[in-house]
Amino acid sequence: MRGVAVAVLMGLAVLPGEGAIAQASASDQDVTVLTLQEALERAVRYNPQYRQALNRMELEGPQRREALGAFLPNLSISYGTGQSFRRERTAVDFFGNPIENETFETVSSSSSNQGANIGLELFRGGQRFHDYSRARAQARVDRLSAQKDLNTILTEVQRHFLVAQRQKARLAVEEELLAARESDFEVTRRLFELATVGRSDLLGAELDLETQRATVRDYRGQVQKAMLALGRAIGDPALRVVDVEQLLPEPFDPVALTVDELVATALVESPSVGAAEAARAVSQSQLGSTKASRWPTLSLSSGFSRGSFGSDRSALFDWNPEDFAGNLRLSVSVPLFQRFQTSQQIASADVDLRNAGEQIRQAELELVEQVRATYVDLETAWTNVQQRDIAAEVASERLRIVQEEYRLATRSIEELRTAIRDEAAAQRDAVDQRFEFANALLSLYEAAGIVAREAGLNTAREQD
Repeated sequence: MRGVAVAVLMGLAVLPGEGAIAQASASDQDVTVLTLQEALERAVRYNPQYRQALNRMELEGPQRREALGAFLPNLSISYGTGQSFRRERTAVDFFGNPIENETFETVSSSSSNQGANIGLELFRGGQRFHDYSRARAQARVDRLSAQKDLNTILTEVQRHFLVAQRQKARLAVEEELLAARESDFEVTRRLFELATVGRSDLLGAELDLETQRATVRDYRGQVQKAMLALGRAIGDPALRVVDVEQLLPEPFDPVALTVDELVATALVESPSVGAAEAARAVSQSQLGSTKASRWPTLSLSSGFSRGSFGSDRSALFDWNPEDFAGNLRLSVSVPLFQRFQTSQQIASADVDLRNAGEQIRQAELELVEQVRATYVDLETAWTNVQQRDIAAEVASERLRIVQEEYRLATRSIEELRTAIRDEAAAQRDAVDQRFEFANALLSLYEAAGIVAREAGLNTAREQD
Protein backbone atom coordinates (compact mmCIF):
# COMPACT_ATOMS: atom_id res chain seq x y z
CA MET A 1 0.00 0.00 0.00
CA ARG A 2 2.86 2.35 0.83
CA GLY A 3 4.39 2.01 -2.62
CA VAL A 4 1.05 2.81 -4.21
CA ALA A 5 0.65 5.96 -2.09
CA VAL A 6 4.09 7.27 -2.91
CA ALA A 7 3.57 6.54 -6.60
CA VAL A 8 0.33 8.48 -6.75
CA LEU A 9 1.08 11.36 -4.43
CA MET A 10 4.64 11.97 -5.64
CA GLY A 11 3.93 11.28 -9.29
CA LEU A 12 5.35 9.02 -11.97
CA ALA A 13 4.98 10.69 -15.37
CA VAL A 14 6.75 13.91 -16.35
CA LEU A 15 4.59 16.63 -17.78
CA PRO A 16 5.19 17.87 -21.31
CA GLY A 17 6.67 21.31 -21.76
CA GLU A 18 8.92 21.00 -18.71
CA GLY A 19 11.41 23.63 -19.75
CA ALA A 20 8.68 26.17 -20.49
CA ILE A 21 7.41 26.42 -16.92
CA ALA A 22 10.65 26.64 -14.95
CA GLN A 23 10.17 29.29 -12.27
CA ALA A 24 13.85 30.19 -11.88
CA SER A 25 17.03 29.77 -13.85
CA ALA A 26 19.49 27.00 -13.05
CA SER A 27 21.93 29.59 -11.75
CA ASP A 28 19.51 30.87 -9.11
CA GLN A 29 20.86 29.25 -5.96
CA ASP A 30 17.96 30.48 -3.78
CA VAL A 31 15.42 28.19 -5.47
CA THR A 32 14.95 24.84 -3.70
CA VAL A 33 13.22 22.16 -5.77
CA LEU A 34 11.48 19.72 -3.43
CA THR A 35 10.10 16.25 -3.79
CA LEU A 36 7.08 15.32 -1.69
CA GLN A 37 9.26 13.23 0.60
CA GLU A 38 11.66 16.14 1.14
CA ALA A 39 8.79 18.54 1.82
CA LEU A 40 7.33 16.22 4.45
CA GLU A 41 10.69 15.60 6.11
CA ARG A 42 11.33 19.33 6.35
CA ALA A 43 7.83 19.89 7.74
CA VAL A 44 8.49 17.28 10.43
CA ARG A 45 11.56 19.26 11.51
CA TYR A 46 10.32 22.83 11.10
CA ASN A 47 6.52 23.14 10.94
CA PRO A 48 5.53 25.13 14.07
CA GLN A 49 2.26 23.28 14.61
CA TYR A 50 3.99 19.93 14.17
CA ARG A 51 6.63 20.92 16.71
CA GLN A 52 3.94 22.02 19.16
CA ALA A 53 2.22 18.62 18.85
CA LEU A 54 5.53 16.85 19.51
CA ASN A 55 6.14 19.09 22.52
CA ARG A 56 2.77 18.12 23.98
CA MET A 57 3.69 14.46 23.64
CA GLU A 58 6.70 15.05 25.91
CA LEU A 59 4.35 15.66 28.85
CA GLU A 60 3.54 11.95 29.09
CA GLY A 61 6.60 11.15 31.23
CA PRO A 62 6.07 13.93 33.80
CA GLN A 63 2.38 13.01 34.09
CA ARG A 64 3.21 9.41 34.90
CA ARG A 65 5.91 10.38 37.40
CA GLU A 66 3.48 12.73 39.12
CA ALA A 67 0.97 9.91 39.61
CA LEU A 68 3.70 7.52 40.78
CA GLY A 69 4.84 10.10 43.31
CA ALA A 70 1.64 9.55 45.31
CA PHE A 71 3.21 6.30 46.61
CA LEU A 72 6.28 8.13 47.92
CA PRO A 73 6.60 10.07 51.19
CA ASN A 74 6.56 13.83 51.44
CA LEU A 75 9.85 15.23 52.70
CA SER A 76 10.58 18.83 53.61
CA ILE A 77 13.31 20.72 55.41
CA SER A 78 13.24 24.27 56.71
CA TYR A 79 15.49 26.89 58.22
CA GLY A 80 14.63 30.27 59.64
CA THR A 81 16.28 33.02 61.59
CA GLY A 82 15.25 36.50 62.64
CA GLN A 83 15.38 39.30 65.13
CA SER A 84 12.61 41.26 66.80
CA PHE A 85 12.47 44.23 69.14
CA ARG A 86 9.93 46.30 70.99
CA ARG A 87 10.11 49.67 72.70
CA GLU A 88 7.76 50.04 75.64
CA ARG A 89 7.27 51.77 79.02
CA THR A 90 5.16 49.10 80.65
CA ALA A 91 6.21 45.61 81.79
CA VAL A 92 4.53 42.90 83.92
CA ASP A 93 5.59 41.28 87.14
CA PHE A 94 5.51 37.57 87.99
CA PHE A 95 1.81 37.77 88.70
CA GLY A 96 0.97 39.49 85.40
CA ASN A 97 0.41 42.90 86.87
CA PRO A 98 1.60 45.88 84.80
CA ILE A 99 4.59 47.83 86.00
CA GLU A 100 5.12 51.32 84.65
CA ASN A 101 8.58 52.81 84.21
CA GLU A 102 9.42 56.47 83.98
CA THR A 103 11.52 55.89 80.83
CA PHE A 104 11.02 53.81 77.70
CA GLU A 105 12.85 50.48 77.47
CA THR A 106 13.88 48.79 74.20
CA VAL A 107 13.88 44.99 74.36
CA SER A 108 15.25 42.89 71.46
CA SER A 109 15.55 39.15 70.85
CA SER A 110 16.71 36.77 68.13
CA SER A 111 15.98 33.19 67.14
CA SER A 112 16.99 30.45 64.74
CA ASN A 113 15.27 27.18 63.95
CA GLN A 114 15.80 24.14 61.72
CA GLY A 115 13.33 21.41 60.91
CA ALA A 116 12.71 18.26 58.88
CA ASN A 117 9.34 16.61 58.31
CA ILE A 118 8.32 13.43 56.54
CA GLY A 119 4.83 12.14 55.83
CA LEU A 120 3.62 8.91 54.23
CA GLU A 121 0.12 7.70 53.44
CA LEU A 122 0.11 4.00 54.25
CA PHE A 123 -3.35 3.12 52.97
CA ARG A 124 -6.00 4.93 50.91
CA GLY A 125 -8.19 2.04 49.83
CA GLY A 126 -6.35 1.53 46.54
CA GLN A 127 -7.14 5.05 45.41
CA ARG A 128 -3.52 5.78 44.47
CA PHE A 129 -3.41 2.76 42.16
CA HIS A 130 -6.53 3.98 40.39
CA ASP A 131 -5.11 7.49 40.16
CA TYR A 132 -1.91 6.12 38.63
CA SER A 133 -3.93 4.15 36.05
CA ARG A 134 -5.95 7.26 35.29
CA ALA A 135 -2.77 9.32 34.79
CA ARG A 136 -1.41 6.72 32.36
CA ALA A 137 -4.68 6.65 30.44
CA GLN A 138 -4.86 10.45 30.34
CA ALA A 139 -1.29 10.60 29.06
CA ARG A 140 -2.31 8.21 26.30
CA VAL A 141 -5.30 10.42 25.45
CA ASP A 142 -3.03 13.44 25.18
CA ARG A 143 -0.50 11.53 23.10
CA LEU A 144 -3.13 10.27 20.67
CA SER A 145 -4.63 13.74 20.42
CA ALA A 146 -1.20 15.07 19.48
CA GLN A 147 -0.76 12.21 17.04
CA LYS A 148 -4.05 13.18 15.39
CA ASP A 149 -2.71 16.72 15.02
CA LEU A 150 0.45 15.34 13.42
CA ASN A 151 -1.65 13.37 10.94
CA THR A 152 -3.65 16.50 10.07
CA ILE A 153 -0.56 18.67 9.65
CA LEU A 154 1.16 16.17 7.35
CA THR A 155 -2.03 15.97 5.32
CA GLU A 156 -2.09 19.76 5.00
CA VAL A 157 1.51 19.83 3.77
CA GLN A 158 0.75 17.16 1.16
CA ARG A 159 -2.31 19.07 0.00
CA HIS A 160 -0.25 22.24 -0.44
CA PHE A 161 2.34 20.22 -2.36
CA LEU A 162 -0.36 18.81 -4.65
CA VAL A 163 -1.79 22.29 -5.18
CA ALA A 164 1.65 23.55 -6.19
CA GLN A 165 2.12 20.64 -8.59
CA ARG A 166 -1.38 21.13 -9.95
CA GLN A 167 -0.80 24.81 -10.68
CA LYS A 168 2.47 23.99 -12.42
CA ALA A 169 0.74 21.29 -14.46
CA ARG A 170 -2.05 23.67 -15.43
CA LEU A 171 0.54 26.28 -16.36
CA ALA A 172 2.27 23.73 -18.60
CA VAL A 173 -1.05 22.98 -20.31
CA GLU A 174 -1.82 26.66 -20.75
CA GLU A 175 1.62 27.32 -22.24
CA GLU A 176 1.14 24.47 -24.68
CA LEU A 177 -2.23 25.92 -25.58
CA LEU A 178 -0.55 29.29 -26.05
CA ALA A 179 1.93 27.76 -28.46
CA ALA A 180 -0.99 26.19 -30.33
CA ARG A 181 -2.83 29.53 -30.49
CA GLU A 182 0.28 31.22 -31.84
CA SER A 183 0.47 28.56 -34.55
CA ASP A 184 -3.23 28.99 -35.35
CA PHE A 185 -2.79 32.75 -35.57
CA GLU A 186 0.10 32.35 -38.03
CA VAL A 187 -2.01 29.99 -40.17
CA THR A 188 -4.93 32.42 -40.12
CA ARG A 189 -2.63 35.33 -40.99
CA ARG A 190 -1.25 33.49 -44.02
CA LEU A 191 -4.77 32.59 -45.12
CA PHE A 192 -5.75 36.22 -44.72
CA GLU A 193 -2.83 37.29 -46.90
CA LEU A 194 -4.05 34.80 -49.50
CA ALA A 195 -7.53 36.31 -49.19
CA THR A 196 -8.88 32.92 -48.12
CA VAL A 197 -10.34 34.27 -44.89
CA GLY A 198 -11.62 37.67 -43.90
CA ARG A 199 -10.29 40.20 -41.42
CA SER A 200 -12.86 39.18 -38.81
CA ASP A 201 -11.36 35.68 -38.85
CA LEU A 202 -7.89 37.14 -38.34
CA LEU A 203 -9.13 39.29 -35.46
CA GLY A 204 -10.84 36.27 -33.90
CA ALA A 205 -7.59 34.29 -33.99
CA GLU A 206 -5.74 37.24 -32.50
CA LEU A 207 -8.35 37.53 -29.74
CA ASP A 208 -7.92 33.85 -28.88
CA LEU A 209 -4.17 34.36 -28.76
CA GLU A 210 -4.33 37.35 -26.40
CA THR A 211 -6.87 35.61 -24.18
CA GLN A 212 -4.55 32.64 -23.86
CA ARG A 213 -1.61 34.91 -23.04
CA ALA A 214 -3.64 36.46 -20.21
CA THR A 215 -4.50 32.97 -18.93
CA VAL A 216 -0.81 32.03 -18.88
CA ARG A 217 0.06 35.18 -16.92
CA ASP A 218 -2.68 34.41 -14.43
CA TYR A 219 -1.45 30.86 -13.87
CA ARG A 220 2.12 32.04 -13.38
CA GLY A 221 0.84 34.14 -10.50
CA GLN A 222 -1.12 31.16 -9.17
CA VAL A 223 2.04 29.05 -9.22
CA GLN A 224 3.96 31.65 -7.24
CA LYS A 225 1.22 31.89 -4.60
CA ALA A 226 1.02 28.09 -4.35
CA MET A 227 4.78 27.95 -3.73
CA LEU A 228 4.48 30.59 -1.01
CA ALA A 229 1.70 28.62 0.69
CA LEU A 230 3.77 25.45 0.52
CA GLY A 231 6.77 27.21 2.05
CA ARG A 232 4.60 28.51 4.87
CA ALA A 233 3.20 25.01 5.52
CA ILE A 234 6.71 23.51 5.66
CA GLY A 235 8.00 26.25 7.97
CA ASP A 236 11.69 25.83 7.13
CA PRO A 237 13.37 29.25 7.56
CA ALA A 238 16.16 28.17 5.20
CA LEU A 239 13.71 27.94 2.29
CA ARG A 240 13.67 31.29 0.51
CA VAL A 241 12.14 30.33 -2.84
CA VAL A 242 10.34 27.00 -3.12
CA ASP A 243 9.71 24.93 -6.21
CA VAL A 244 8.39 21.40 -6.62
CA GLU A 245 9.40 18.62 -8.93
CA GLN A 246 7.33 18.67 -12.09
CA LEU A 247 5.55 15.33 -11.94
CA LEU A 248 2.00 14.32 -12.69
CA PRO A 249 0.23 11.87 -10.33
CA GLU A 250 -0.32 8.47 -11.86
CA PRO A 251 -3.73 7.09 -10.82
CA PHE A 252 -4.43 3.38 -10.38
CA ASP A 253 -7.46 1.14 -10.13
CA PRO A 254 -8.72 1.31 -6.50
CA VAL A 255 -9.43 -2.41 -6.63
CA ALA A 256 -5.80 -2.72 -5.49
CA LEU A 257 -6.97 -1.38 -2.14
CA THR A 258 -9.34 -3.65 -0.22
CA VAL A 259 -11.81 -1.43 1.59
CA ASP A 260 -12.40 -4.00 4.36
CA GLU A 261 -8.67 -4.13 5.07
CA LEU A 262 -8.55 -0.33 5.11
CA VAL A 263 -11.40 -0.24 7.62
CA ALA A 264 -9.68 -2.82 9.83
CA THR A 265 -6.42 -0.87 9.64
CA ALA A 266 -8.22 2.39 10.42
CA LEU A 267 -9.84 0.92 13.54
CA VAL A 268 -6.37 0.00 14.81
CA GLU A 269 -4.38 3.01 13.59
CA SER A 270 -6.87 5.85 13.92
CA PRO A 271 -5.91 8.28 16.69
CA SER A 272 -9.59 9.23 17.10
CA VAL A 273 -10.66 5.72 18.05
CA GLY A 274 -7.54 5.22 20.16
CA ALA A 275 -8.22 8.45 22.02
CA ALA A 276 -11.82 7.37 22.67
CA GLU A 277 -10.60 4.03 24.08
CA ALA A 278 -8.05 5.80 26.26
CA ALA A 279 -10.76 8.20 27.47
CA ARG A 280 -12.80 5.17 28.55
CA ALA A 281 -9.79 3.90 30.52
CA VAL A 282 -9.62 7.31 32.21
CA SER A 283 -13.28 7.03 33.20
CA GLN A 284 -12.75 3.48 34.46
CA SER A 285 -9.89 4.58 36.70
CA GLN A 286 -11.88 7.60 37.87
CA LEU A 287 -14.74 5.33 38.94
CA GLY A 288 -12.37 3.06 40.89
CA SER A 289 -10.72 6.05 42.54
CA THR A 290 -14.10 7.49 43.58
CA LYS A 291 -15.21 4.17 45.09
CA ALA A 292 -11.93 3.92 47.00
CA SER A 293 -12.71 7.19 48.78
CA ARG A 294 -15.13 5.21 51.01
CA TRP A 295 -12.25 3.34 52.59
CA PRO A 296 -10.37 4.58 55.69
CA THR A 297 -7.11 6.46 55.25
CA LEU A 298 -4.04 5.50 57.26
CA SER A 299 -1.08 7.90 57.34
CA LEU A 300 2.23 8.22 59.19
CA SER A 301 4.13 11.43 59.81
CA SER A 302 7.29 12.36 61.68
CA GLY A 303 9.23 15.55 62.34
CA PHE A 304 12.39 16.83 64.00
CA SER A 305 13.35 20.39 64.83
CA ARG A 306 16.14 22.32 66.50
CA GLY A 307 16.04 25.91 67.68
CA SER A 308 17.64 28.63 69.75
CA PHE A 309 16.37 31.83 71.34
CA GLY A 310 18.47 34.63 72.81
CA SER A 311 18.65 38.29 73.58
CA ASP A 312 19.74 40.89 71.05
CA ARG A 313 21.57 39.17 68.16
CA SER A 314 22.98 36.20 70.05
CA ALA A 315 20.80 33.60 68.25
CA LEU A 316 20.80 35.25 64.83
CA PHE A 317 22.08 32.89 62.07
CA ASP A 318 22.79 30.16 64.60
CA TRP A 319 23.50 26.97 62.56
CA ASN A 320 23.95 24.65 65.51
CA PRO A 321 21.17 25.28 68.02
CA GLU A 322 21.15 23.01 71.04
CA ASP A 323 17.40 22.86 71.76
CA PHE A 324 15.61 20.14 69.81
CA ALA A 325 12.27 18.38 69.60
CA GLY A 326 10.70 15.57 67.60
CA ASN A 327 7.38 13.85 66.96
CA LEU A 328 5.93 10.68 65.44
CA ARG A 329 2.25 10.49 64.52
CA LEU A 330 0.03 7.72 63.17
CA SER A 331 -3.47 8.78 62.14
CA VAL A 332 -6.55 7.03 60.81
CA SER A 333 -9.40 8.84 59.07
CA VAL A 334 -12.72 7.02 58.52
CA PRO A 335 -15.30 8.71 56.20
CA LEU A 336 -18.50 7.79 58.04
CA PHE A 337 -20.92 10.19 56.41
CA GLN A 338 -20.25 12.72 53.62
CA ARG A 339 -23.83 13.93 53.14
CA PHE A 340 -24.30 11.61 50.11
CA GLN A 341 -21.56 13.40 48.17
CA THR A 342 -19.60 10.17 47.65
CA SER A 343 -22.68 8.36 46.32
CA GLN A 344 -23.35 11.15 43.86
CA GLN A 345 -19.70 11.16 42.70
CA ILE A 346 -19.76 7.38 42.18
CA ALA A 347 -23.00 7.57 40.20
CA SER A 348 -21.60 10.39 38.06
CA ALA A 349 -18.37 8.46 37.41
CA ASP A 350 -20.37 5.37 36.44
CA VAL A 351 -22.42 7.38 33.94
CA ASP A 352 -19.21 8.87 32.51
CA LEU A 353 -17.80 5.37 32.07
CA ARG A 354 -20.87 4.10 30.22
CA ASN A 355 -20.94 7.22 28.04
CA ALA A 356 -17.25 6.72 27.25
CA GLY A 357 -18.09 3.25 25.96
CA GLU A 358 -20.76 4.71 23.72
CA GLN A 359 -18.31 7.34 22.48
CA ILE A 360 -16.01 4.54 21.34
CA ARG A 361 -18.86 3.03 19.34
CA GLN A 362 -19.70 6.44 17.91
CA ALA A 363 -16.08 7.05 16.92
CA GLU A 364 -15.88 3.63 15.25
CA LEU A 365 -19.13 4.16 13.34
CA GLU A 366 -18.02 7.57 12.11
CA LEU A 367 -14.61 6.22 11.12
CA VAL A 368 -16.04 3.30 9.15
CA GLU A 369 -18.43 5.64 7.35
CA GLN A 370 -15.67 8.13 6.56
CA VAL A 371 -13.27 5.46 5.23
CA ARG A 372 -15.92 3.84 3.05
CA ALA A 373 -17.17 7.21 1.79
CA THR A 374 -13.68 8.37 0.83
CA TYR A 375 -13.12 5.01 -0.88
CA VAL A 376 -16.24 5.66 -2.95
CA ASP A 377 -14.81 9.08 -3.83
CA LEU A 378 -11.59 7.36 -4.90
CA GLU A 379 -13.48 4.96 -7.16
CA THR A 380 -15.39 7.87 -8.68
CA ALA A 381 -12.17 9.79 -9.24
CA TRP A 382 -10.60 6.78 -10.98
CA THR A 383 -13.61 6.47 -13.32
CA ASN A 384 -13.44 10.18 -14.05
CA VAL A 385 -9.71 9.94 -14.82
CA GLN A 386 -10.39 7.29 -17.45
CA GLN A 387 -13.27 9.26 -18.93
CA ARG A 388 -11.28 12.53 -19.02
CA ASP A 389 -8.31 10.85 -20.69
CA ILE A 390 -10.58 9.46 -23.41
CA ALA A 391 -12.27 12.84 -23.82
CA ALA A 392 -8.88 14.57 -24.12
CA GLU A 393 -7.76 12.13 -26.82
CA VAL A 394 -11.02 12.58 -28.75
CA ALA A 395 -10.86 16.39 -28.44
CA SER A 396 -7.24 16.45 -29.62
CA GLU A 397 -7.99 14.26 -32.62
CA ARG A 398 -11.04 16.33 -33.51
CA LEU A 399 -9.03 19.57 -33.27
CA ARG A 400 -6.34 18.12 -35.53
CA ILE A 401 -8.97 17.27 -38.15
CA VAL A 402 -10.71 20.66 -37.89
CA GLN A 403 -7.35 22.46 -38.21
CA GLU A 404 -6.55 20.53 -41.37
CA GLU A 405 -9.98 21.24 -42.81
CA TYR A 406 -9.61 24.91 -41.87
CA ARG A 407 -6.35 25.09 -43.80
CA LEU A 408 -8.21 23.62 -46.77
CA ALA A 409 -10.89 26.27 -46.31
CA THR A 410 -13.62 23.70 -45.68
CA ARG A 411 -14.18 24.81 -42.09
CA SER A 412 -15.02 28.24 -40.71
CA ILE A 413 -13.05 30.10 -38.09
CA GLU A 414 -15.91 29.70 -35.60
CA GLU A 415 -15.83 25.93 -35.98
CA LEU A 416 -12.09 26.00 -35.42
CA ARG A 417 -12.44 28.19 -32.33
CA THR A 418 -15.08 25.84 -30.94
CA ALA A 419 -12.79 22.86 -31.45
CA ILE A 420 -9.94 24.78 -29.81
CA ARG A 421 -12.03 25.60 -26.76
CA ASP A 422 -13.25 22.02 -26.47
CA GLU A 423 -9.74 20.62 -26.72
CA ALA A 424 -8.39 23.11 -24.16
CA ALA A 425 -11.17 22.28 -21.71
CA ALA A 426 -10.55 18.54 -22.19
CA GLN A 427 -6.82 18.93 -21.56
CA ARG A 428 -7.44 20.97 -18.41
CA ASP A 429 -9.99 18.47 -17.15
CA ALA A 430 -7.61 15.56 -17.76
CA VAL A 431 -4.87 17.22 -15.70
CA ASP A 432 -7.25 18.33 -12.96
CA GLN A 433 -8.78 14.88 -12.61
CA ARG A 434 -5.41 13.28 -11.91
CA PHE A 435 -4.96 15.62 -8.97
CA GLU A 436 -8.54 14.98 -7.89
CA PHE A 437 -7.62 11.31 -7.67
CA ALA A 438 -4.49 12.12 -5.65
CA ASN A 439 -6.55 14.27 -3.27
CA ALA A 440 -9.13 11.50 -2.89
CA LEU A 441 -6.38 9.02 -2.05
CA LEU A 442 -4.90 11.43 0.49
CA SER A 443 -8.34 11.91 2.08
CA LEU A 444 -8.67 8.13 2.36
CA TYR A 445 -5.34 7.84 4.16
CA GLU A 446 -6.21 10.80 6.37
CA ALA A 447 -9.50 9.16 7.37
CA ALA A 448 -7.64 5.94 8.20
CA GLY A 449 -5.01 7.86 10.20
CA ILE A 450 -2.10 6.42 8.19
CA VAL A 451 -0.80 9.48 6.32
CA ALA A 452 2.62 9.41 7.99
CA ARG A 453 2.97 5.65 7.58
CA GLU A 454 2.04 5.70 3.92
CA ALA A 455 4.48 8.55 3.31
CA GLY A 456 7.26 6.47 4.85
CA LEU A 457 7.96 8.94 7.67
CA ASN A 458 9.33 8.00 11.06
CA THR A 459 7.21 9.95 13.53
CA ALA A 460 6.67 9.62 17.25
CA ARG A 461 4.51 6.53 17.57
CA GLU A 462 2.42 5.33 20.46
CA GLN A 463 4.18 3.16 23.03
CA ASP A 464 2.22 1.49 25.80
